[in-house]
Amino acid sequence: MNKTNLSFTREDTRAIKGVAVVMMLLHHLAGFTDRFPVGFEGFTANNDWFVKEGFLLNLAHNLRFCVGIFYFLGGYGIYKRMEKGSFSLTDSVLGMFKKYWKIFIIFVPVAFIFFSRSGDGVSMLASRYNFVNVRELITTIVSNFTMLSDTINSEWWFMKTYICVFIMGTAYCRITKKLNSFSSELLIAIILDMLFRSVLPNLPLVPGMSGLSENVFFKRFCIETATASPFFAGIVFAKYDVLVRLKKIIGERKLGALFGLFAAAVIVWCRCFIVGAELDLIYVPIMAAALSVFFDFAKPFRFVFNIIGGQSTNMWLIHSFYCYYFLEITKIVYITSNVWIDLLILVSMSLLTSVLIELFYKYLFKGTAYIRNKCNKLKTA
Repeated sequence: MNKTNLSFTREDTRAIKGVAVVMMLLHHLAGFTDRFPVGFEGFTANNDWFVKEGFLLNLAHNLRFCVGIFYFLGGYGIYKRMEKGSFSLTDSVLGMFKKYWKIFIIFVPVAFIFFSRSGDGVSMLASRYNFVNVRELITTIVSNFTMLSDTINSEWWFMKTYICVFIMGTAYCRITKKLNSFSSELLIAIILDMLFRSVLPNLPLVPGMSGLSENVFFKRFCIETATASPFFAGIVFAKYDVLVRLKKIIGERKLGALFGLFAAAVIVWCRCFIVGAELDLIYVPIMAAALSVFFDFAKPFRFVFNIIGGQSTNMWLIHSFYCYYFLEITKIVYITSNVWIDLLILVSMSLLTSVLIELFYKYLFKGTAYIRNKCNKLKTA
């Protein structure tokens, strides 16, 4: 049996992102019974005990854990890029906007043209794309295009929050550049976790500070970032290569692949039934190391989740249209009462759409470049 690779590479990051985005899709698919399409009575087929005992709903709710995983990997990546001297905050933020706009430009017109629905048998989510007048439509499009609101797709909240955390993470790297103690920086990350989760959200309740709740910068950087501490943990773990140490601890056990999978399952169980989101700062690094060990041994799984992880941003931006907002497509996603079949449908549709969109833009840019070159040659002829 192969030994664990004592490194944490971009391939590891992509594969773990693949796991995280599948977690996100299951979270949105099964975690909110009030969001089910009208007429869908819930998941029951072939998993009655799983549903009746509350395991499915509890698991799906707690798979919001995926947000912490994305934060952690983002922090890890930002530090490694800084270390190599290949990081630019401006380019990174602009790159995030470009990824967002690529989906926006296609899906928003489709939403308003083809999925404007209302009436009996249509949930509130599936009737989102009705508008009263042109002014309201333009205002909605502009505010969402600039990420000032997320009324077109509520699950897009994470993009603007992630950008704010990314900016704070960059500042953190600069400020702590001369620090050289893992324990000290981990303590700082824990303190930041306490501030973001418990202190800053309550500041507007203090007499004389109620106005903070209306301040856009306070909301973006101090309220909406309540679960952002894993991002700073990612920076700390990257700076001191602690993930490699964790991988060694897990991977040197007997039956390394199974032990890695078992460790990941224990983390999910603890998150669901013992201590919840409050320990994400600890859960996420162990989860990342455990999955990395598993993928070192289980190459076919690494291959599959690498493909999914490579499309994770697009899939995150796309999937909620299919399970919430596009009425006819929600009926395809929720076609059975078996959660695993419906999850496979949602993953497949989101992944295929992402690949097709990437191909569309690839050939669009190639075609544009070809036409531009032809025009330039004609001008110089």
